Amino acid sequence: MIRKLFRARFGAKSAPDGRALQGIADLALGDLITFKHRLALPPSVQGQTFEVAKVCTYQYEDGLYPQLALDGAEAGRIFLSFKQSDPTELTLSHDVPRKDVLALFEEAAFSALWDDDFADLNVVEKLAAYDGWLGESYAQTKKWAEGYFYDRDCRGEDVSAYQDDDSEELRYHECEDSSGQFALSVEVWGDGDTDVSLDVSCPTDVIESMWPGEEPRERK
Repeated sequence: MIRKLFRARFGAKSAPDGRALQGIADLALGDLITFKHRLALPPSVQGQTFEVAKVCTYQYEDGLYPQLALDGAEAGRIFLSFKQSDPTELTLSHDVPRKDVLALFEEAAFSALWDDDFADLNVVEKLAAYDGWLGESYAQTKKWAEGYFYDRDCRGEDVSAYQDDDSEELRYHECEDSSGQFALSVEVWGDGDTDVSLDVSCPTDVIESMWPGEEPRERK
């Protein structure tokens, strides 16, 4: 379905309403984005086209970060986020289920993220599914930091610095490798659920092209 959709829209540079994409911050539901063949990108992303399937927002101490869920015909779902006030650097994220977390890292070392001291993590097994998403080792840089999550696109809004009724509070841990390109994010929600993702930082010039969508539909 997605592959057929890409072929149908690939030649369209502007939407019927005349909307054009001037930069990454203009991407909205239904838009298409193609990445270049760059070594800074995971192999599963290089040269691939994705559709924006959902837009959410994270709020941290330093501002708002829109997060775009991107669906690809071959790569599946990944996430793209950027700082709203300065969208010059991108973060690509790949969710990691618990069974894979316990294969990538020793369980005792991963659990140390919750301890009083900052933890160090070594990758003990490189799974093929995360080729290009992993550093060799990570050092914890944030512990129990606070943020808020909005299950909607908050761009253009004056969002409160405090928790609103439609936001969800979260605490999170972050780790980075020595190059600063690879990161590990662990989000802890109020109900105890924990989400883990592998993150890759890259400049905006890894984007080959973008196209406005015709009939965007938000999917979960």
